[in-house]
Amino acid sequence: MKDIKVNAGGIALQVRDYESPGQTILFLHFGGGNLMMWQPIIKFFDDQFRVILVDLRDHGKSEKPQTDGHIDTMANDIAELINEMNLKKVHVVGSSLGAEVGLSLAANHPEKVLSLVCDGATSNEYGEFSCWQDSLEEFSKYKNNKINSVCNPDQVYASPKEFVEAMKVNFSQNYFWNDWVETFFTYDAYEVSPGVFTRSWQNKAKKLYMETYFNSQFQNYYRRVTCPVMVLTSDEEYMNELSRNAMCGLIKLAKKGRLSVVPGWFHPYGWMEDPTLVCERILDFYKEITPDIK
Repeated sequence: MKDIKVNAGGIALQVRDYESPGQTILFLHFGGGNLMMWQPIIKFFDDQFRVILVDLRDHGKSEKPQTDGHIDTMANDIAELINEMNLKKVHVVGSSLGAEVGLSLAANHPEKVLSLVCDGATSNEYGEFSCWQDSLEEFSKYKNNKINSVCNPDQVYASPKEFVEAMKVNFSQNYFWNDWVETFFTYDAYEVSPGVFTRSWQNKAKKLYMETYFNSQFQNYYRRVTCPVMVLTSDEEYMNELSRNAMCGLIKLAKKGRLSVVPGWFHPYGWMEDPTLVCERILDFYKEITPDIK
């Protein structure tokens, strides 16, 4: 395993490379995440695959220009990284924002993607393939409120320890806490100025992403994806008729799309809780599409 910075078309991306033989799987984290979210899954894959984890632009230890939050821009970064690392073609696994970036990569750079696993990008916020049932006027209010919520200054802390303790209080109350989550947040503490720390994905970058996200129409990507695609969802989400109709409609647009319903799956933090079942589903998917994988 080695940690390196890769110049991806002019932006420095932080990479953790598990240099095992075999095909390459590139893992892309959720918004506000970083490459450390994938640590619990390494043991499932690194005996058969080269596993590569990356911090997206404006996240983790990668460069933070905070100039463009579009998923196509992030996908272009990843395409440049694939070129720079001489990877040729890769399997892509993405969670939430990472799924959206992976979807863009597969649609816009099909020559670089062997397969795509999406834990996210399962519905639009508005329009066809969305769960929104109210008026456009109400949606505009909702969108503006969401964007305005990240216009405040970032919360700052005097040390990485203080930062992690604050994250522990909030995360424990709303989700769970374990050693993987603590490692994730410890890695995420970003020093914006001497002695001043905050989360690596800052509000300015979040706003840039959200301004384009709410207008995303994922059907325009799915219908251009030619590689095998597996979309992950929880049984709870699948039982919701609006969610089910949106995701199934999008998946049908892909030439080789399928849905995998994972009982008890917790999007997007399940990767740091117990990813056993979802990793088994991914391995089964790879065995089916790549006969030489055992």
